[in-house]
Amino acid sequence: MMQRRAFVKQSLGVAGVLGLGVPVRGVGLNGRIQHAAIGVDGMGRGDLANIAGHKKVQITALCDVDGNKLAAAGKKHPEARLYRDWREMLEKEGDQIDSVNVTTPDHMHAPISLAAMRRGKHVYCQKPLTRQISEARRMTETAADKGVITQMGNQIHSHIAYRMAA
Repeated sequence: MMQRRAFVKQSLGVAGVLGLGVPVRGVGLNGRIQHAAIGVDGMGRGDLANIAGHKKVQITALCDVDGNKLAAAGKKHPEARLYRDWREMLEKEGDQIDSVNVTTPDHMHAPISLAAMRRGKHVYCQKPLTRQISEARRMTETAADKGVITQMGNQIHSHIAYRMAA
């Protein structure tokens, strides 16, 4: 039996990729979302597992600066192409991916997410989404301009105890 916390976490991950029911442009011929993960250790490992667990998602590319962590993730997703630089991955994967999750150190969330959104990719990003208000504004404008969906991972912050505190 799935516990509530696991259900909420998995639902948030899948909702981010699937766009909360909004049709995703460019879904591959096999009817699955072609997804790339940027950051595959720690929280990234959990995000990747949750996203990959959805039947309508195919993991196409993985990226991490740590070659050992990348290799470990690659063993779990042998069909995925591996990259150590997110810029190279976004450049080479271009029209082959529909969405990305960004689970990297905090200071890189906005730059990577913006680069992906500018290429028309849907983004699921861990918190904090940005470090500055100006970055948040740019992300909002870019998402609206490109027609992409973004979501920030909040884990258990949708739990009733947190909602009551708010």
